[in-house]
Amino acid sequence: MIKLIYSYYKPYRGVLALVLFLSLLTAALDLVFPVLVRHILNTELPQKDVQGMLHILAILFVLYCVNFGLMYTVQYYGLRVSANMENDMRQDIFRHLENMSFSYFDNNKTGQLLTRITTDITEIGELTFRGPNDVIVCGITMLGTICILFWMNALLAGLIVFLLVVKTIHTVVINRRMKQQFRKNRVLYGEVSAQGTEALTGIRLIKAFALEEQESRRFSEKCVAYIKARIRTLRLVAYFSGSITFFSNITNVAIMGAGGMLIAADKLPFSDFVAFLLYVNLFMKPLLRLTVLTEMYQRGMAGFQRFYEIMQLQPEIQDRSDAIDCKNVKGEIEFDHVSFSYGGGLVLKDLCLKIRPGEKIAFVGETGAGKTTITSLLLRFYELQGGRILLDGRDIREYTQQSLRRAIGLVQQDVFLFSDSVKYNIAYAEEDSREEEIKKAAVMAAADEFIEKLPQGYETRIGERGVKLSGGQKQRIAIARAFLKNPPVLVLDEATSSLDNATEKLVQESLDRLSQDRTTITVAHRLSTIVNSDRIIVLQNGMVAEEGTHKELLAKNGIYKEMYELHEKIRGLETKAFCGYGDVLRRDGN
Repeated sequence: MIKLIYSYYKPYRGVLALVLFLSLLTAALDLVFPVLVRHILNTELPQKDVQGMLHILAILFVLYCVNFGLMYTVQYYGLRVSANMENDMRQDIFRHLENMSFSYFDNNKTGQLLTRITTDITEIGELTFRGPNDVIVCGITMLGTICILFWMNALLAGLIVFLLVVKTIHTVVINRRMKQQFRKNRVLYGEVSAQGTEALTGIRLIKAFALEEQESRRFSEKCVAYIKARIRTLRLVAYFSGSITFFSNITNVAIMGAGGMLIAADKLPFSDFVAFLLYVNLFMKPLLRLTVLTEMYQRGMAGFQRFYEIMQLQPEIQDRSDAIDCKNVKGEIEFDHVSFSYGGGLVLKDLCLKIRPGEKIAFVGETGAGKTTITSLLLRFYELQGGRILLDGRDIREYTQQSLRRAIGLVQQDVFLFSDSVKYNIAYAEEDSREEEIKKAAVMAAADEFIEKLPQGYETRIGERGVKLSGGQKQRIAIARAFLKNPPVLVLDEATSSLDNATEKLVQESLDRLSQDRTTITVAHRLSTIVNSDRIIVLQNGMVAEEGTHKELLAKNGIYKEMYELHEKIRGLETKAFCGYGDVLRRDGN
């Protein structure tokens, strides 16, 4: 962990060294001020030397001005280093999370991860400068003060050291309790963030079912659990802060009592006693500063521990050291005795299948048969438990993940669009595309017509996840994105299953154009969309149950025929219901 912390200090060690040096100068100046006051009390005031007193006061004023300049420089450059380190950590953890495999995101809440990227890193950032700076400056100030106090009066200084030892033991005990509580707070805060993120992401579903009160209760439960833990932490912090003030006051009482008796016994000059009190107050300042640092340290280290945990994780799927780029792909795909499980039973069992370059293959089957799993494994979102997948005769594990995925275009049922312009979303995979190329892709996807009708055309911002567009419009933008990418292998995963019949026809025409002259794998529930496929693979319990063209499978009178007849029956009922609804509308109109 220390090595990781140091790696973030390393790029700024020159500036940080300067800042710490200047901090030491400010600490040294703080030690000088009481000496000058003692000199005035011992020399200038008894002799009534006004000119000498004004001269020393002028020196004090200049030193205070220098101290101000030093403090400004220390704070500005120190906090700047802190902000830069915070930025470096945030970017590193984001890049690291991007490289994690799908299985990691399957098992972790988005809100928890967002908390680690945002709040946890902010807590660490506050500590990166304050921590070393305050420890060094406060340590030097306190050590210097103790030395001067022993030089002035060993008895009183010994009394302060005794009280300090007692307070240090007390602080260690409290710190252990605070450390545990702050870590618990970070976890519970992550739960609040996760619940809020999930609810806001699904706000349309919540409103559709009128479950605002239920979600509000669930969020409140997370908030109550967090605030209870936070209150316990605040109780510890309040107790600790109060104990510092109490220690300061007790120290003053002890010094006043012991010092008063020494003065009465003519064993301590009054000027030394005043200077001693000034040094005691100077000693208390860094102590109070360290109190604030203690809370900051516990928060920062709790955040850093969570940051460290993630940075130590390694992606389940990593490129081999000798992995090559996936180039000049012809599109020949082979599933060679492939087996896979998400952790329970096998989803795919000894799957063997070969797809020729340019062939259009469709996978059908009941929910859970393994259709989408096949496409996820081809894109190497998950690692196989057995067998291998070959692309152009080479195991896909021999390719780098990024080059493999660049060779495969993916259009899914649940289209993800960014909260940006239409142009940005179409050109997402090819950022350097010219405007003519983007528009040509939109035309090919039958999206150009509706895009031109948008308020700012291709520059129109479409809201989070494309909320301002219809389902069919979002699908056509996704298809335009695939046209622009122009991959040698195309995967269509339930690309039309959530669309109405009219929109499905438009989108299907676009998909037919997109799949020309490239290897195409289609996963479909609507069997009408895959009747023209070169081959249809029927999956059952993770294995190939039937295989052939649409006509061949119908002739077999097997699983596919049953599925197709059921599908046609449902389509007929939908059409009949739609026509009946139209008749009702016409009668109402008359």
